Amino acid sequence: MEKMKSIFVPRAIDDNPYQNQLILNLQQLGTYVERPNHATRFLPTFFLLTIFSHWKPDIVHFHWLHPLFLEPNNNLKTFFKTLAFITQVVILKITGIKIIWTVHNLKNHENTNLFLDYICTNLIVTLSSAIITHCEAAKEEFIKKFPLRNQDKVFVIPHGNYIDSYENKIEKSIARKSLGLTNSGTVFLFLGLIRPYKGVLELIETFKTLDSEECELIIAGKVYDNNQEMMDLLLQKIADDKRIKLIPTFVPPEQVQTYMNASDVVVFPYRDVLTSGAVLLAMSFSRACIAPRKGCIAEVLDNDGAFLYQPDENNGLREAMDAALYKQSNLLIMGKHNFHLAKKFNWKHIAEMTVDVYRSCL
Repeated sequence: MEKMKSIFVPRAIDDNPYQNQLILNLQQLGTYVERPNHATRFLPTFFLLTIFSHWKPDIVHFHWLHPLFLEPNNNLKTFFKTLAFITQVVILKITGIKIIWTVHNLKNHENTNLFLDYICTNLIVTLSSAIITHCEAAKEEFIKKFPLRNQDKVFVIPHGNYIDSYENKIEKSIARKSLGLTNSGTVFLFLGLIRPYKGVLELIETFKTLDSEECELIIAGKVYDNNQEMMDLLLQKIADDKRIKLIPTFVPPEQVQTYMNASDVVVFPYRDVLTSGAVLLAMSFSRACIAPRKGCIAEVLDNDGAFLYQPDENNGLREAMDAALYKQSNLLIMGKHNFHLAKKFNWKHIAEMTVDVYRSCL
């Protein structure tokens, strides 16, 4: 039998390990997978026609949709990108190429051009042969927002772990010393791209209300789109609290282990979340977590490894952080429990499930 050929669109910026691991394991199962050379923000407007003419795939597997038709701070370019996107997707459908979408989020995180966002997303929903969500809760939210006549084309495939994606050999004491932290006390960590929906400003305000002087907070990650207003706010918020360390730069893969192993608990103060690879990253490093009981998070984490809170409760995050301080001696055990849970989400099994979805469409 001729190999199935799938094209992943778009290519993640910084080669996100999610795509790399899925592609590697799909290829080991005999599926040919390619990606455009261009990362998300540099993808040409007529990328789909290029894909069709160059690779002639059986499947175009979409991941993050909004970079394909939205242009930040440029409504005119967004309009023309949207027209080009719609035209190309329709052509793909007419030519018999199967369209599959993995739902990482239901709308763009910055909540811009939501009408066009909905139109383009709904087009993909309508024309897709299969739709993949990472958990049952995400599937329910998706169907609620985009009602389907045929709900059988929606499949649940979990998000994979990152156990083999990053080095993990640095000791806690060495990691803390390299970051200028003390060896005692509880270290909270926020790691990743800093965007408004992730609630970093709220995290800072909440941390500052904690009574303990034996705790520290690390915020490490680049500010999205180099937003100077956000940067100024961050600097203003942390100015009067020496317990907070801000490293507002991109964290390269080889340094992820330093931040993870320096911490006791990783915090996800998200206002809005559907699925989160960052949670699997923390679990892959055997870290305890603090996160809202929302979306896929509640299906991946449990009370033995995390302090989960209701996102609509005013003091939910504060109570979770207080609980982490109170149970400091349990954090190591909680992290090991999370690592055990993360091992279940292995990429070989996830690739096998993805191949089954591919075959169901052809």
